Amino acid sequence: MTAQTGRTNAKYISFYLDNSSGTLTDLTAYTKSIGTVGLTFEEQDVTAYSDGVKNVTIGRADAPLSVTFQMDTVVYAHLIALNRTTPLSLDIRFGIRHAWESGEPCFGITSSATSGYLLKDLTMTDTEINASFVVFGPTAPNWATVAHT
Repeated sequence: MTAQTGRTNAKYISFYLDNSSGTLTDLTAYTKSIGTVGLTFEEQDVTAYSDGVKNVTIGRADAPLSVTFQMDTVVYAHLIALNRTTPLSLDIRFGIRHAWESGEPCFGITSSATSGYLLKDLTMTDTEINASFVVFGPTAPNWATVAHT
């Protein structure tokens, strides 16, 4: 199919995360919800340096991410095997009215030795696994229309 335009549905959103060997793995089947996705920026007030109107400058980007998974031994084993100092590739693909394909929105980062996502927190309840990720290194994740690897 060709890339679509229009609205989407949560059933067409896919979640991919590196495993302990550095292979991007599809965890969509275990994903209950993905928190807010994207970049947020701090503002610094610089009104004192200008006249007339309030003025700001934008600081560095941040892109924290919280994901809730179904309690399952597959996702549990995947997450606990991650080294918390190794940057991870992460890709969230938003299919538009069908499964994602190149040309449709995705958000994430292709890891390197110095950039990627790190697993920050891993908590569980009787039915869910909650994982929080933070950006590591100088490269920010980005919005794209081709998959991150």
